[in-house]
Amino acid sequence: MEQLSDIADIAFTTNLSGIIATNTTIDRSGLITKTRAVEKLGAGGISGKPLTKKSTEVIHFLNKETGGKIPIIGVGGIMSGKDAVEKLDAGASLVQLYTGFIYRGPGLVKECVKAIRAQKK
Repeated sequence: MEQLSDIADIAFTTNLSGIIATNTTIDRSGLITKTRAVEKLGAGGISGKPLTKKSTEVIHFLNKETGGKIPIIGVGGIMSGKDAVEKLDAGASLVQLYTGFIYRGPGLVKECVKAIRAQKK
């Protein structure tokens, strides 16, 4: 988490307007696919569901480090409305859908909006 602290410091020093957290990960731990099959695919970033928890933890950490003073765009593993709400609860100001949108289609946007609205009531 030291690198994330450095990022928060740099964000303040350079007057960034916001932080996009996160994108992909090269961490392969926790995948259900057999290690051998994953290794055959080669290096590269992983996105989607395997990133959900880790991404939320990064958002929470950055929000804490910045005292909520820098907007955070929550990205990574948003596959449901519940995931979007968790990103916002962790400190994201906005969420971005990508992999979830590809796999779930435009209905995911509606699901996320409904879940966020329900939480605000």
